[in-house]
Amino acid sequence: MTLGLAVFLAASTAASAATLEEAIAAALRHAPEIVVADAETDAAKARLEQARSGRLPTATLSGTIGYGRLDPQNFFNLGAADVTPRAAQVVVEQPLFTGGRVGAGIDRARAGIAGAEAGQSGARAQLAMAVTQAYGDVLTAARMLSLYERLLTETTEIERQARLRYRAGESPSTDVAQAGARLAEARAGLARAQGMQISARARFTNLAGIEPVDLQPLPANPPLPGTLDEAVEEAMRSNPQLVQAQAGLRAAQAAARGARAEQLPTVGAFAEAGTVRDQFFPDYRADSATVGIRARWEFFSGGRVSGRVSEASSEVRAADARMRAASMQVEEQVISAFQGVRTAQLVEQAASDQAGSATQALESVRHEVRVGMKPQLDLLDAEREAIAAEAASIRAGTDRIVAAYRLAALLGRP
Repeated sequence: MTLGLAVFLAASTAASAATLEEAIAAALRHAPEIVVADAETDAAKARLEQARSGRLPTATLSGTIGYGRLDPQNFFNLGAADVTPRAAQVVVEQPLFTGGRVGAGIDRARAGIAGAEAGQSGARAQLAMAVTQAYGDVLTAARMLSLYERLLTETTEIERQARLRYRAGESPSTDVAQAGARLAEARAGLARAQGMQISARARFTNLAGIEPVDLQPLPANPPLPGTLDEAVEEAMRSNPQLVQAQAGLRAAQAAARGARAEQLPTVGAFAEAGTVRDQFFPDYRADSATVGIRARWEFFSGGRVSGRVSEASSEVRAADARMRAASMQVEEQVISAFQGVRTAQLVEQAASDQAGSATQALESVRHEVRVGMKPQLDLLDAEREAIAAEAASIRAGTDRIVAAYRLAALLGRP
């Protein structure tokens, strides 16, 4: 057994996940991609708050102070003097009409939230599928290691007996050579199983953040739609990729409305108050207060606004095409995944039956070899077939539940 494998097996005191559900829950708490998805959703919500602020009043306070010398050149009989010019102003503005800029920005931010939440759901579903695959791989690798350890033990004993019979003149050298070849094959299989286990455990730990200790057998499939039509209908409503594409279209449409709104004027109410000291001559004082309406209309921009409108319109067409492409792709993927679940269930049942039959055949051959009806090499062949059948059965179980989680991910189920 390699040092790396020994380190993995010695980690029994570390945190562990006994069931697949616990492993997925641990991964959701641990995975960096979930943190990224959550942060992107929070950022999208913050952008909505920024967009909404365009409808609220703003208040600005500004001020200046300096030191210098002012010489009015005897104007008003004022002579030169050292002054401290200073001024302060407060301005409060309330937008009254923005031409649709603010509403378009809010709609775009809301579409961004929908897209970010869909990405969040998709990240969780993809992680659940990856953990399921890793969980099944750990179970498969552990079982394969046990099978090949047993095969190596039996093959070693058969090779030893073949050598003894050859030395006693009871069997030809061919039997010894064949037994040696099967022994080498068993050693190679054990080495592959050890490597598989190390890789599978490392992958699981990387995803879930915990050691795979005392894992329980794979559970039944999660609840899934009973018919293909139901699956496609649910995917059209909830598939993260499609929801993101739909949100992208809404965001592009909002951006186009915002671009067109730049062709319209803006109107706002304002109130200003200011105070000035030492600005024009020594001891100059002035205070002011103003309330009014301010309008601004950029009626010529040299093509900047019209170019932005054309760009936004093109983005709408592109987003619409991406949405239609996503819809067709999702439908195809759901059909394939739904059939994949059915196929995986049938394959698992067939593989289980094959493994059971191979185990029965192995016991029969073992008894026949024991009473001398068949040679030892027949037992090795039966052992190899039984191992292959059991390995296929274990992999089929993993493929079955991974196919179920793949379909669940397409349906937008976290």
